[in-house]
Amino acid sequence: MNIALKANILHQNVGQELDRCLGFLQSRGVGVWVSEELVRFLPGRDLPVIGHRQALPAEISLVLALGGDGTVLAAARMAVGSRVPVFSVNLGNFGFLTTSSLEEFPEHFERILEGDYEVEERMMLSAEISGRDGATRNFTALNDIVLHKGALARPILIDIKAGDDLVGVFPADGVIVATPTGSTAYSLSAAGPILFPLMNAIAVTPICPHTLAVRPFVVPAEYPVTLSEQSSHHDVLLTVDGQLSEPVGDEDIVRVTRSADVTLLVKSFKGSFFSLLRSKLKWGERESHRR
Repeated sequence: MNIALKANILHQNVGQELDRCLGFLQSRGVGVWVSEELVRFLPGRDLPVIGHRQALPAEISLVLALGGDGTVLAAARMAVGSRVPVFSVNLGNFGFLTTSSLEEFPEHFERILEGDYEVEERMMLSAEISGRDGATRNFTALNDIVLHKGALARPILIDIKAGDDLVGVFPADGVIVATPTGSTAYSLSAAGPILFPLMNAIAVTPICPHTLAVRPFVVPAEYPVTLSEQSSHHDVLLTVDGQLSEPVGDEDIVRVTRSADVTLLVKSFKGSFFSLLRSKLKWGERESHRR
């Protein structure tokens, strides 16, 4: 097996954890390619490198992500177009999208080598920013596309369409367009709905709308969601998975659609989606009462 390795370079022990994982992988005869930002943490190791904008080599059959949910999102974009699954190992505290802990990694990876694992296909979003000059900028996200105000503490006026229908024009700090996978991320923090991760749907969640009449809503995945900023605000951004950011002009149109690409996530070896909600979000727990 040949894998591509992605890791959170901000983790305090990233060099140590990389060395530990590489030792295990190489003892199992696994070929390892590393993303280019990891090279400086691996002195003396002569490993093939994958550039930031480089497609995965054809030899790669798995992406290993060491970190938290942000690392999973970066690994998902790294794997776009390849249908190579992402296996994620949590180095932090939360890790809602991660498959395994660092302690469980050797056992779980042995099962992957034996073919004893399942993957889940998660839908992704495509966002296209169209300018008045006809130029376009395109992005792909696993979690969400967010149109939002920048540094100034004042709302922007957002026009939202779903399919061919106008949903409304309203002032808010922004709007989140999320996949089912992303419904438990920023969208949930903004009081958006939780969607089962295998659904074919898109959640649209306003951020701090300046009217009580606006609520989150869900549309079929086949419905394009079109956004534009109507207040001529000069500090509006489009953020992709919380990691990439692009300025949006007052005459730009943002069209968010279901992507033709998908992310394949190695399924957790224990528990279900709802057990994950209970353990990570403390969802539905009841305090025990003493008699």
